[in-house]
Amino acid sequence: MSAPRTLPVRSQAFVSAVGCALLSASCTDGGTGVGNGACGSFGSELRIEDKLRQESTTFISGEPITFNLRITNHGDSPATLSYPDGCTSIRLVVSYSRGRDVFDNMPAGIVCTAQVRTFTYAPREAKEFPLVWNQTPSSGGAQVPPGGYTVDARDRSLECAGDLDRGGAFAIQ
Repeated sequence: MSAPRTLPVRSQAFVSAVGCALLSASCTDGGTGVGNGACGSFGSELRIEDKLRQESTTFISGEPITFNLRITNHGDSPATLSYPDGCTSIRLVVSYSRGRDVFDNMPAGIVCTAQVRTFTYAPREAKEFPLVWNQTPSSGGAQVPPGGYTVDARDRSLECAGDLDRGGAFAIQ
């Protein structure tokens, strides 16, 4: 694994975490899943689950897939994450193996309320942000084709700005 890197605090919707390990490793902590710097004691993990909520990497065509980003305050004190607007806290982007985005829960042109939202986590508290995908494109239409896919779960908090982002790979048969 490459040397830990710290991303600066940003107010943009997301910061790509290119080069970070998939699933529960953190970009800032050498792989323990706990952030540092502006992200403090927060850590995250992504689960890709089947219709029975069991972790899986292979799915039947048409089967609902749940992407569940879990954010945890690993500290001994309460901690807060702030979000820039009224839109979803987590942006999920599913891409086909050929690099083409097929699903985005925040597509271009979406309008969000202009209100900062905050979530306070108790010591050692975890919050889950699940999203069920029915294997259809954001633009509507038919079932996506079988093949390999990746998912990027992007935390939109102002404090962590990419430190809690996670990704994974899965296949549809």
